[in-house]
Amino acid sequence: MLKRIVAISFSAMLALSSAANAADKKDAIDEFFDLVPGEFSADVTLASDYTFRGVSQTAGQPALQGTFGYSLGLQETFGAPVPINVYGSVWGSNVNFGPSDPAFIELDLITGINTEVAGISADFFVSWYTYPDTENTGTDYVEYAGGLGYDFGLASLGTTFVYSPDYTANAGEFYYFNASLSVPLPLKLTLDATVGTGWFERDENVEFTDWSIGISREIRGFGLSAAYIDNDMDDDTDCSGNTNCDARGIVSVSKSF
Repeated sequence: MLKRIVAISFSAMLALSSAANAADKKDAIDEFFDLVPGEFSADVTLASDYTFRGVSQTAGQPALQGTFGYSLGLQETFGAPVPINVYGSVWGSNVNFGPSDPAFIELDLITGINTEVAGISADFFVSWYTYPDTENTGTDYVEYAGGLGYDFGLASLGTTFVYSPDYTANAGEFYYFNASLSVPLPLKLTLDATVGTGWFERDENVEFTDWSIGISREIRGFGLSAAYIDNDMDDDTDCSGNTNCDARGIVSVSKSF
């Protein structure tokens, strides 16, 4: 009986080994996609809320978000004199702007180019914010942005300037400036802080400032974060009387592939 059990176990191990070898062995399809330059990436995030520039986009409810991206290094592929990358991505999340707004999904299409010279990183990109099932409502809009960053070792700083020729809800020209700080901490933790200010060309009296501070780290391949987010907007005059502009804490877990 023992010999039979040993024989069966040995046969099972051989079968598993053969299956693993077959899975590792590349076929014609694998070899074809190996010829495609660049890198693909994806990630998924589950958050207790989704805020954008200090305002909740899900009415304080949880959000499931995902990204699929592609990047191509021009230096590695074509021998460019500096490390230049071109990239594109699709980002999605559930949204909830209230019963009067039919939007329930946000899909952002992003394309850009970035580089790093003498330790200074530069990024220029275009973002299309789209909301299916809201055609002809003026909800969709586009933004053009450029950013600079530098890692000092003890901390890294970044700035981004954004311009939209016609912001969401046909609000006209819009400008936004953001600064960010990232500081590595003990226990593999990272402290992140941001502050941003936005204003409109049509109405000089309409402007706002938002800020956030959070902490994050990676555990067993999962990214964990907790953040406090606030702004100087008024619930009645800036947020139609709802609580989307209130200060809030957000926790999230993410996984990259």
